Amino acid sequence: MRCIGPRLLLLGVVLLSTSACATSRERTRWSAQPFQPTLPEHHVFAMTTRVSLPLAGAAREEVAREHRRWSGQIEEPAVPDIGGRWMGVWSGFGVMARRMSTAQAEFIQAGRWGWGKIALADTLAADVPVIVTYRGALGVPVVFDVFQAGIVVKHEAGGSHLTAVFRIDGDRMVGTLRGYDTLIVLARQR
Repeated sequence: MRCIGPRLLLLGVVLLSTSACATSRERTRWSAQPFQPTLPEHHVFAMTTRVSLPLAGAAREEVAREHRRWSGQIEEPAVPDIGGRWMGVWSGFGVMARRMSTAQAEFIQAGRWGWGKIALADTLAADVPVIVTYRGALGVPVVFDVFQAGIVVKHEAGGSHLTAVFRIDGDRMVGTLRGYDTLIVLARQR
């Protein structure tokens, strides 16, 4: 009974060494052929597709004139300013029934993007992401992307931990946590 372990190990080593060896004839044939990796069609398409990066300043104007699309100043649509402190409430399912408590957020915005934190109070027995319960009153560190009518907020380590989508209406935001039945209503504090 004691010899079964070493015997199995020895058998595994023998099988591995014999399967890894190639004959001299196979080695010669392999070395004579040039290496040509085969890629699926969509990979080849992705490697040959051009990606254009946004131009800025004079280069942008020159390209627009060249393609006869120049009609003066090129402007991107303005995005709302959401920087500052927001207070409100959140509502979601608890252990026994729907519950409601306070919510707050602080955002720092730089153009279309920004960072900040979101804190939901009293989430110990609520159906919210684990990171929200774990961070508690400290708030979850987030990054966000602002669009004309909405915001997508994600945990700074990735959207798998926390993702929230908000709709902006002046000094008020209404949103939900993706994957959870949680409603968040925030108002800007002046």
